[in-house]
Amino acid sequence: MSDFRVLLLSNMGPSKNKPNSGRFVYNQYESLKKQGNCHVDFYYLDQEEKSGIAKLLRYPLFFVRFVLSYIFSFKKYDIIHVHFYFPNVLLAIAYKLFRNRRAKIVVTFHGSDIYLYSTPGPLYRYSSRFVDKFIFVSEKLKQRFFKPVSGSVLSAGVNDLFYEQHEPSNKRFDFVFVGNLNKNKGIERLESILNNFQRKLTVAIVGSGDSSFIERLANNEQVSIHYFDYCSAQQLVTIYNESYMLINLSYNESFGLVMAEAMACGLPVIATKTDGSTAQVINGENGFLIPNDENVCVNATSAIEQVLDLTEQNYLSMRLCAVKSAAPYQLSSVTEEVLKIYAKLRVDNE
Repeated sequence: MSDFRVLLLSNMGPSKNKPNSGRFVYNQYESLKKQGNCHVDFYYLDQEEKSGIAKLLRYPLFFVRFVLSYIFSFKKYDIIHVHFYFPNVLLAIAYKLFRNRRAKIVVTFHGSDIYLYSTPGPLYRYSSRFVDKFIFVSEKLKQRFFKPVSGSVLSAGVNDLFYEQHEPSNKRFDFVFVGNLNKNKGIERLESILNNFQRKLTVAIVGSGDSSFIERLANNEQVSIHYFDYCSAQQLVTIYNESYMLINLSYNESFGLVMAEAMACGLPVIATKTDGSTAQVINGENGFLIPNDENVCVNATSAIEQVLDLTEQNYLSMRLCAVKSAAPYQLSSVTEEVLKIYAKLRVDNE
């Protein structure tokens, strides 16, 4: 296995000002590197904000650098593992056609690469013919692909740090919200819930984006908000352990690693029904599922109150179920499955 080489390829990667962008792919890369039975490199496009000509040239330069660094290179890769299918798969196809025709192409679909292509164009469709292994982060996401494929269902993996046994701590926060502060994550829903909440509530909000709504919530003296624009994995573990539950209000969520992270720390999850939440949340056992409709704020408020009013024994039971539910998504376990996929493709290539 010493000469077994893998290149991970993604248009989502961390940078100085956006350290959490595509972090789950980077974490998988770091985990694969530690295995020692294959050589892994990672080529990605960071998400630093650009303007003017630099913004227009982001993708062209991303493609040109790939050609210069990997196609016109002495290195030869056995597998190109693409994260976020389109248009990144075009780079993998170019590598296969012009550098190593025996290279195998693996693609992990994360959500936007399917949700944004509900009516895929000819190039999107044709490119799928070059894919040797399809991986989807949830079963329902797999079902949304434009054609039936015999792919695997495998999450990107939750950092093992979230699974470590932690000493019980005092619950500072009634619930925590983790995610980019944008429309898809349901920020206006969160604002409405907090603005109308009728009992004392202390909330942690973690995420970058438009946080102006937090100032508008100052009128509700019942709600106290602690805002964190960025947290390391260790800091996030601390916040989870200090929280009573996680709330997820997304319109679309292909998997939702934050739900698995929170459950790994023993938090019940209240979530709107999405592809990701229905794969993870068992209603009434490790959390509650909320219909993703016009009554979402009322129903979410009711669910929050229901969890807060649980008896100590019932809350403990829900915590234990949450921890058990998150077990399959541990990064070390996911890495083992990815390596099995690589190994099979390599055997098939011999």
